[in-house]
Amino acid sequence: MFLLLVAGLGTGRWEFYFLFTTLFFLTAVALGLSLWTFYSFSCLYELGDVSAEKGDIATLKIHVTNNAPFPLSSIRAAVQTVLPYDTEELIINIPPRDMVCYEVSMTCKYRGMYEVGITTLEVVDMFGILHMRFDLRRLPNYRLKKLVVYPRVLQLDSTGISASDGTMLEGVSAQHQSDGGEEYYDTRLYRFGDAFKRIHRILSVRKRELHVKRYDIPMEASAIIFIDTCESGFEGEDALRYNDIACECAVAAVNHCLLSGHIVTLVSSDESESIIEGKSPNDLQKIIDYLAVIEFDAQGDINLALRYYFESHANFSTFYVITSRKDKQISDTLSAISQSGRQILLFAPSLGETLEDDKINFADLDLV
Repeated sequence: MFLLLVAGLGTGRWEFYFLFTTLFFLTAVALGLSLWTFYSFSCLYELGDVSAEKGDIATLKIHVTNNAPFPLSSIRAAVQTVLPYDTEELIINIPPRDMVCYEVSMTCKYRGMYEVGITTLEVVDMFGILHMRFDLRRLPNYRLKKLVVYPRVLQLDSTGISASDGTMLEGVSAQHQSDGGEEYYDTRLYRFGDAFKRIHRILSVRKRELHVKRYDIPMEASAIIFIDTCESGFEGEDALRYNDIACECAVAAVNHCLLSGHIVTLVSSDESESIIEGKSPNDLQKIIDYLAVIEFDAQGDINLALRYYFESHANFSTFYVITSRKDKQISDTLSAISQSGRQILLFAPSLGETLEDDKINFADLDLV
């Protein structure tokens, strides 16, 4: 167009002006069609379920509608999947006044909350003159679909656990319930996870329902599970994988404690985060819900957080710590806590973990 305009101005021949005008008109039409395609683009997302478990396959259905009496310009759509670093590409060509449904299968590789859907459009007009790229996320009313991926519930394998100095343990050992007192003051109905030695046999036979003894000092041992949610130093998919491993370790520890009849308190290194408490296996799901969306971006000092929870929770027998940090400050803090006589169980997840089985074998973990 520039050369035609210069040639027309230099020679004065009408043929150059005619070709220039024709190309200018086609370019203007192409620009108008591309802009119209973008601003009139309409799609509807459909997820079979707004939540999934790690390892599942989620299917996103994208319904794209063309309400115009002519075909839309050719569109290349980038679809953000469960992994924000992995995108699918769709080629969209829709006849006039028609709707087309596209299906995108996504592997839920890591736990977390993800936004899925079309992020960018590359519009090519019918003449092939202009290639224009648009980001749909800049539109004020455009929203991606949210999908929550839950961590798996794995079992703890407490075999092969050894103690060091009688206080610091590497891995996970079986919890021990407090013997409480010799006299009990009340009874209640049996709950799943209660120790059989606490069953009141005479009362259970008389009422034909299982009852257990409640002691002046509750027999349920309590445990604090501390998960380090400070920035791990990993980036991209490595960060997602590390966070996923840490959360699965936390879920396994919580599940183990609840099934053993323990009271569990889940805390994180961000003191502004909610403190979640579980008293029975029925509370496991709310803890899984919490761990599925917890962010690993806390800026606090993990050592201060450990001391804070240790001092603010007096009645506990076991302190689980899930962190990959191996500096001297952490060791000194844990050693100081262990001097109180409480049991300290340390998890040190790393990117080398393989938690593909239904049990977490801590003999294979990179322990501190």
